[in-house]
Amino acid sequence: MKPRGFTLLEFAVCMSLCALLAGALLVRLGEYQRESERVAVQGLVGAMRTAMAVRAARLSAAGGDAALNGLQRENPFSWLERLPRNYQGEYYRPRAGLVKEGHWYFDPSDRTVNFVQHSDTFSSEIPKLLKFKVELLREPDPANTGQRREAEQGLMLAQVIGKPASTDH
Repeated sequence: MKPRGFTLLEFAVCMSLCALLAGALLVRLGEYQRESERVAVQGLVGAMRTAMAVRAARLSAAGGDAALNGLQRENPFSWLERLPRNYQGEYYRPRAGLVKEGHWYFDPSDRTVNFVQHSDTFSSEIPKLLKFKVELLREPDPANTGQRREAEQGLMLAQVIGKPASTDH
């Protein structure tokens, strides 16, 4: 009996199966990368919110509500004990390609914290640039009747939604 190897048909079937499995793996890896990027963004924004709350409490106790106005104009990255490795710095409306994908920057022109997501070739509805901004919360002052005066209630780091993201990224 003569030993025989694979036929060309058997080899083609094996290669097709391997290519199919590799394609499925790549799709899943892309999903895991997007999910890990999303979790990392949420974690850093949560750390900024915590740091902001601590600073706001300290400043409010020391300088009253007027101190919150100054905090609103600061770079939120300065509140962190340690800058993230993917923070590129401050840029006034950076041009295309200046900020790398997967990196953060602060734009002093509109005082926003920005994250440039990795390219997603399969989804066009997801914006590539995520923007967050510190906003001063104000409500009508209940102690001041008759006049239209607002009381400052605190600060919030919120995602800017509804405005078109920069096309530069």
